[in-house]
Amino acid sequence: MVCERCGAFLSYPAEVRDLVRRNPFRNQLMPRKDASELLNALRPSLRAAAKNVLHHAYGPDGMPWGTRFADAEDLAAQVGDLLAREILHAACHRQAERPRPDDLAACPSCAGPLQERPAEPRAVLSKRGEVTWDEPALYCPRCRRAFFPSVQEPGP
Repeated sequence: MVCERCGAFLSYPAEVRDLVRRNPFRNQLMPRKDASELLNALRPSLRAAAKNVLHHAYGPDGMPWGTRFADAEDLAAQVGDLLAREILHAACHRQAERPRPDDLAACPSCAGPLQERPAEPRAVLSKRGEVTWDEPALYCPRCRRAFFPSVQEPGP
């Protein structure tokens, strides 16, 4: 198989897969941050949220005597999973609504201008369950390629 972009001969399916799945915006990703400061700042709010969850789950008197620890742990895990999905949904939704940075305004292949396309629904299965949002779409008329800026490919 021959690559249409560079004309190189591709002999392995992995090379073909890598070309198809390559994320042109990979170099523009934000670096990961240490979450310990954020978690310390959120601790009072999360403690209050935990009390609120317990009030809704068990009433004003709290968890009744005789409740199995495993049952309380299951509830805590389900609430944690829901919170994680809601955080991811809100983060992706807010990112999709913001204007693109200038460094994402040009096609990474040909440096031509990108056209806005209608947002498309996106669903990702995270470690905590499915997260959905409407993702902005871009299109390069010169390369005839579509781009979804927030898509991240798995690392090597």
